[in-house]
Amino acid sequence: MGNLLDIMVIAVFFICMLGVGIYAAKQIKNNTDFAIAGRSIKLPVLIGTLTGTAIGASSTVGTAGLAYKHGIVVAVIVGYSIGLALFGFVAPIIRRIGVWNIPDVLVLRYGNRMRLVFAVILVLGVIAVFGTQLIAVGLVVTSILGDVGVTYMQAVIGASIVMIFYTILGGLLAVAYTDLLQSLIMFVTVGIIMPIFVLSEVGGAAALEFITPEPGNFLGGLTPMYVISIFVVDILFCMIDPSLWQRAAAAKDARSIKIGMFATAGINLYWGLAVVFLGIAASHFFPGLIDSPKGVDAAMPRLIVEYMPVGLKGLCLAAMIAIMMSTADTCLLVAGTSFSHDLISPLKPKFKDKELLLVSRLFILAIGILGVIFALHMTGIFDMILLAFAIFVAGGFAPTIAGIFWDKATKAGAFASSIVGTVSVIVLYALKLSDMLSPWIDPIIVSVSLSVILMIGVSQLTYKPETATRRLLDMQS
Repeated sequence: MGNLLDIMVIAVFFICMLGVGIYAAKQIKNNTDFAIAGRSIKLPVLIGTLTGTAIGASSTVGTAGLAYKHGIVVAVIVGYSIGLALFGFVAPIIRRIGVWNIPDVLVLRYGNRMRLVFAVILVLGVIAVFGTQLIAVGLVVTSILGDVGVTYMQAVIGASIVMIFYTILGGLLAVAYTDLLQSLIMFVTVGIIMPIFVLSEVGGAAALEFITPEPGNFLGGLTPMYVISIFVVDILFCMIDPSLWQRAAAAKDARSIKIGMFATAGINLYWGLAVVFLGIAASHFFPGLIDSPKGVDAAMPRLIVEYMPVGLKGLCLAAMIAIMMSTADTCLLVAGTSFSHDLISPLKPKFKDKELLLVSRLFILAIGILGVIFALHMTGIFDMILLAFAIFVAGGFAPTIAGIFWDKATKAGAFASSIVGTVSVIVLYALKLSDMLSPWIDPIIVSVSLSVILMIGVSQLTYKPETATRRLLDMQS
């Protein structure tokens, strides 16, 4: 009976998500409404959708799994909160300029060639991010529905259908409202109620003892370079996260997005530390997960199943699904709108707005299918997200930030920086996965360094005052 109640709670949650998508679809009149909600999102909904976007599979299931294996050192993920706060200073500039996304910045400063380069980078990264959310959803759903015959494949495909359906229907408006609902549910259940239950199980004093690392093993087996790379990539990724840029463009005004980013940074800081604590707790409660079929990524779902009461268990699992869905639907939307806005619109300028809207929706469907294929063949949520972040950062950080703030940035510098950064990070990660790279050489640190050096060096060599383009900071209205 208890299991049935939990299943019913999850089913009602999915029905509500579909209902929101159907409602939002009635508000969509053109591609601008679909992509950035008519630039009308107010502060409460803005904070909800920013939180739902920032907190996903990596920051929950992946982080808990990493903390399970390595302990308190995983608290280095606070770098993401620092990045969110820093983006709070950049976001108002984006809103005032009136750009939709990063390719808009690149084309204004460097021309159409850079728009195409980043669009390819974006699609590669989005498939990986969306796929990891589906992996997490599959783990969560099978943790409670596995007893009634639901397989991992069925869970992944079923969740993807729901996410694709309401994203295609309602665009950012649907995503924003579902994010608000999902953020509230997940914060109350997983962020507050669940730690209380776990603390009551182990006691306050014991909790302090088991989060304390063993003497001489503070890094928990991680290399210093890996720890540094997590911190660095989280901060830098926030500055060019396509989903954050889209929210900045969709905000009602510059003040709202600035306040929203600072609020989200605080929420994410609490969330990250709570999840690290839960992951370490799981390592004491379930010491054999490393060798289990689902691995350490099952730590958070296992905690919920074992330690939450009936009803709340279903709500917690629904919240976990919400966490993944809030990030996954954003990936779909970013990919679809970027494809139509940044690739199709320049190539087919005579396309009408309704035709671009159709292109956005069809590409969302295509990315959704590719994401399902990815989820069914890959494992290791945290490392997969880190790779996706690394592709974005290595290929896009230096050209984007230089385009906004540096008056001597050139097209040649941006192109060299983006191409070399992207190719090098993919090659170095391939070498790392093949155990052909020294643990003291980190793909992210090397690739970002190369990207920044080339951005500055090539720009200095090719800069000419008579052909220079204005930095976007000077384009503010």
